[in-house]
Amino acid sequence: MKLWKWFIKCPILFLLLLSWFGLTAFTWSEGRLPEKLDVNLIEHPVFTALLEPKEPDAVLNDLNEDLDNNSDDLNATDKPHETEETVIAAASASQNAGKETADAKKQADTSKKDSLNEKEEVGVTKFLEYKKKKTDSRYYADPGKKALTTEFSYQKVDESYFDDAVFIGDSRTVGMQDYSGLSNAQFFAKTGMNVYDILEDEFLTDPKTGKEASVAHMLKTNKYGKIYFMVGINELGTGNTGTFQKAYERVIKKFHKWQPDAVIYIQGIIPVSKKKAAEDEIFNNININDKNVAIAQLADGKDIFYLDVSESLTDKSGHLKADYTSDEVHMYAQYYKLWTDYLMKHAVVRK
Repeated sequence: MKLWKWFIKCPILFLLLLSWFGLTAFTWSEGRLPEKLDVNLIEHPVFTALLEPKEPDAVLNDLNEDLDNNSDDLNATDKPHETEETVIAAASASQNAGKETADAKKQADTSKKDSLNEKEEVGVTKFLEYKKKKTDSRYYADPGKKALTTEFSYQKVDESYFDDAVFIGDSRTVGMQDYSGLSNAQFFAKTGMNVYDILEDEFLTDPKTGKEASVAHMLKTNKYGKIYFMVGINELGTGNTGTFQKAYERVIKKFHKWQPDAVIYIQGIIPVSKKKAAEDEIFNNININDKNVAIAQLADGKDIFYLDVSESLTDKSGHLKADYTSDEVHMYAQYYKLWTDYLMKHAVVRK
C-alpha cells in the first residue's frame, strides 16, 4: 500500500527506477560487465552497452556504396539513337564474325582464369583440438581447440618490409612501438584501447594537418601495404566472445575496405602468465584462447592472415613466460624483439 502511494506521488521517479532495474538485469544476463585491464571504462554494468558502436549496423552500411554507385553509373550510360535499318545492317555484318570468335574468346578467358587460379595461393587456418575444461563464466567458454598461424608460404624479410606497415592496438602494441626497433613503421597504439572504439577515438595527430585524428581518418587518407592488428586484452570482461568477434569483424572489414591492397595480419592476443591466469576469473588464458579462436576464423588466407605471435613468448603450457614479465601481462623491453623476429619470419610478399 505504501509503495502504491509513493508511486502516485512520484510516478516519474518510480518509472525511472523500474527501468534502471530492468536494464541492469538484462545487462548482467548478457554478461556485459565493464571490467578492463588497462583502465576502468565505466563503473556500472547498465552502461556497458554504450561501449559498442551507437549504430552497429552503420559500420557496415557503406561497404556496398561503391558497388551501388558503379551500378548507377552503368545504368545511366547513354546509348546512341539507332534506326531499324541500322540495327539490321549491323547485326547482319557482325553475325558471322561473332560466331567465329565467340568460342575462341571464351576458351581464352577460361585458360587465363585457370592460370591465375593456379598461381594464387590461399592460406589455411587450422585449429589444434584438446580436451576442453568446464567453465561457468558468462564471458567465455573453453573452445576445446587452439588457433594456429595461418598456413602459407611465408617469406623471411628484413626491417625494410615494414616501411609501409602500420601497427594498430592497445598497450602491448605501445610496447612494440617503444621496444621493437621498427622505427620505419607507423603505430596507431594507445593504452586502454579496445575493439569497440578503436576506429573513431581521436588520439592520433594527422601529420598533414596537425589536427587530432582517428584511426579511421588515417586509414582513409593514407595508403599502407601491411596492417598489423592486436586488441582484446581489455575486452576480456566486456561482453562475451560472440559480441567481441562481431565487433572485431566489423573493424577488419573496415580495414579491408579502406586499404584493399594491404595485407591484414590478425595477431593473436598474447596470453598472460601462469600466476595471473590462476588468480583471475576474467583475465586468464582460457578466456584469451576463446577470443583467439573466434578472431582466427576471420582469416581468409588471401588478404587476411592469423598469426600466433605468442609462439616464442610462452612456455609449454601456453602461459606467458614468468621471467619475461614484471606485471604478469606486459613484457620486459628486450623480449619485444622476439615478437619482431616472428613477424619477420612470417611475411606475405606479393609480386
